[in-house]
Amino acid sequence: MKGIILGGGLGKRLQPLTDPLNKHLLPVYNLPMIVHVIKTLTHGGISDIMLLLNGNHPGLFLEMLEDGSSLECELSYRYTKDVGGPGRTLLLAERWINDENFVVILGDSLFFVPLEFCGKSVPHMFIMPLDDFDDPQKYGQVTVNDSCVLAIRWKPIDSFSNLIQTTCFILPPDSFSRLRKLDKISAGEVSITSLTQQYIEEGNVGYTLLPSRSYIDCGTIEALHRASIQIKDAQNNL
Repeated sequence: MKGIILGGGLGKRLQPLTDPLNKHLLPVYNLPMIVHVIKTLTHGGISDIMLLLNGNHPGLFLEMLEDGSSLECELSYRYTKDVGGPGRTLLLAERWINDENFVVILGDSLFFVPLEFCGKSVPHMFIMPLDDFDDPQKYGQVTVNDSCVLAIRWKPIDSFSNLIQTTCFILPPDSFSRLRKLDKISAGEVSITSLTQQYIEEGNVGYTLLPSRSYIDCGTIEALHRASIQIKDAQNNL
């Protein structure tokens, strides 16, 4: 199975830190953010990884990561100037995926527990209980039964669940034909949620429930700081 990291976005919520640097290269405790994300994939058995880039300073990824061998993986890269949402960016990897199931993860997603990808039902989501201290409007909230995801609402004003989706998914290859159809009918950005919504309505999205506080979206300065503290504490407890 191959893995895709979506490394796009301008990092506006992280300014001024992102004025001279792509947000995925910012340090999270002892490593650049993107290295933590790559390690999430490699620790889960994914060694063939494509990094999809847009936004600022794409050349710095190549300078730092090179071919991925130092991280025990094989890295490929695609770049686009367009910022049409993660769904449109994902289409860049269609030929590379070559009709296989694949993992996709956003480049600012940090996980503090190992993720297992092999042997899972597909499509598949990784979900987590909502933390008491976190803002429920930051996330997509989901409801589930014993075997599948029943519904999702993206950043609802009124909370309807205590479970949130993380931004890591296992998707089937027909995702690309679905994304092309969404691209044709959408005037704005195409999100991954628009895609997973279709699968949820068809009743076939499995899930893995992660422990509380095992995932952080590092899209804000506060979240970046919190993630650094959590990684430091975890390493000190080893």
